[in-house]
Amino acid sequence: MIGTIRLLLGKDIRRLWPPIGLMMLDALISMVFYGVLYLLILDLMNATFSLHKLGLYTLVLLAAFLLRCAATATGYTMYHVLGSDIIKTMRLNLGNHLKNLYLGYFDKNSMGHLLGVMTHDVADFERVITHYMGDLIKAVFLSVYLVAVAFWIDYRLALVQLTFILGGLLILWAASRVVTRLGIRKRRVIGQVVSRIVEYISGIRVFKAFNQTGSRFQRLEQSFRSFKRESIILEAGIAPFVMVFAILADLGFPLVMISGAGLLLEQTLTKELFVIFLIQSLALSNVLKAFSGQYHEFRYFELAARRLVDTYARPEIGFAAEALPPERYDIEFRDVSFAYEPGTPVLKNIRFVAKEGTTTALVGSSGSGKTTVTSLIARFWDVTSGRIFIGGRDIRDLNPDRLLAKISMVFQDVYLLNDTIYNNIKIGAPDAGREEVIRAAELAHCRQFIEKLPGGFDTLVGEGGSTLSGGEKQRLSIARAIIKNAPIVLLDEATASLDADNEHEIHRSLQQLTTGKTVVVIAHRLNTIRDADQIIVLEEGGIAEKGSHRELLAGGGAYCRMVGTLAAAKSWKI
Repeated sequence: MIGTIRLLLGKDIRRLWPPIGLMMLDALISMVFYGVLYLLILDLMNATFSLHKLGLYTLVLLAAFLLRCAATATGYTMYHVLGSDIIKTMRLNLGNHLKNLYLGYFDKNSMGHLLGVMTHDVADFERVITHYMGDLIKAVFLSVYLVAVAFWIDYRLALVQLTFILGGLLILWAASRVVTRLGIRKRRVIGQVVSRIVEYISGIRVFKAFNQTGSRFQRLEQSFRSFKRESIILEAGIAPFVMVFAILADLGFPLVMISGAGLLLEQTLTKELFVIFLIQSLALSNVLKAFSGQYHEFRYFELAARRLVDTYARPEIGFAAEALPPERYDIEFRDVSFAYEPGTPVLKNIRFVAKEGTTTALVGSSGSGKTTVTSLIARFWDVTSGRIFIGGRDIRDLNPDRLLAKISMVFQDVYLLNDTIYNNIKIGAPDAGREEVIRAAELAHCRQFIEKLPGGFDTLVGEGGSTLSGGEKQRLSIARAIIKNAPIVLLDEATASLDADNEHEIHRSLQQLTTGKTVVVIAHRLNTIRDADQIIVLEEGGIAEKGSHRELLAGGGAYCRMVGTLAAAKSWKI
């Protein structure tokens, strides 16, 4: 566990040395109380006790108490202050690390798992630093110190004592294996509970519409029952080990007393050493019982540290060098193949060039690979084989952040932060002024509905933009792209959520957004891409045909059939 902590904290672990030192000092000072007890017993045995010694002992105990208060208060304060600061940095680093991972990590890991890592695991690791590590170090230090004292007093009694300690350590080792096995199961269930809660809240309208709320929503109820069951199993699984260890720790004292009494009768042990060994044995018993409870908690929270280490171990999107962004913005796919899962290709030998300043439209049936193409351009994924070039440079040689700085995206599913409309638009250009934000809203034809809201541009939109309609969120997304003013624009069903009245105006805004840019657009509404410089028809992950609207109609292929189907659909009546 110490190695895991060092790995997660890095150089920050040095900041914890002062509070660790204070905890060890506190442990040593606590032995003063047992020392005074020893002297007091000897005085009573030898009839040398007096009021003067009582006053002296009282002063020593008072001084030790004040020193312990100072050491403990300072140590725990430093643990909490430094621990909170270290965890703050860890959360930021973890967020930056997740941002730089391939999207495959997020697809393969549920929302519950990711939320668990970012919240529960980080919080549990913080408890390790701020609560358990100091107490555990103090318990280990005291145990080693007391065993060393035992051997200094009498090695024979020390060996008797050590036998029980080794037996207790074997029990702790067995208990740690149980904690790890059952703890992994419990943390897995916690992730499922969080996933079910997010699912329930996100889909509450659907569940209400189909009368699946409350007890009728079995998935949520079952996840809570599983959480309850695993919590009980974990506690019940550890309890026998804790009880046996406590019994061993308590048995050590009477057995040492019996063994010491035998040596005392044999006159191979003085009464003074016998008394101090009894006090030492009593102190060690109390320390070991405290250590047992702390150790099991420590081992359980170690699982959080392991999951954090596993998350940090996920490879980030790499790049060859800190290269400058390209000077040209034509896009070339050269024999690109891609598979989300091994053996299941989504794209096969894709080859095309989207020239700088032109519009390339991607059409095809659902699952043909259109969105995958745009995701590869943005390098949300890396190609399985082949290469993608922007301005003649392989995008794998470009810093992903610098690459995305040159790309504006308008997705079909728009997500807005739980912030003001103004700040949601400004995400596209953090350094933009208010006038630029308002201008972008005008170009996206959303200023009119914004100014009708109670707070105007300062209106909070709710998490995910829950207070706005789909069309309003889509227009805010377009405003983001407009204010970013990137040379490459990726549009994924940009007008999918708009009604007929707004669609014409939005197309005008998109024309302003895309003028002079390299544009790759996905659309099912074929009438929106008639003027595209190049139309690529995808079928089953390959390019069926490509060309202009007129060329593809003249060819009589897949695109021509799609246009014919669309024309026939317009004549349908209900």
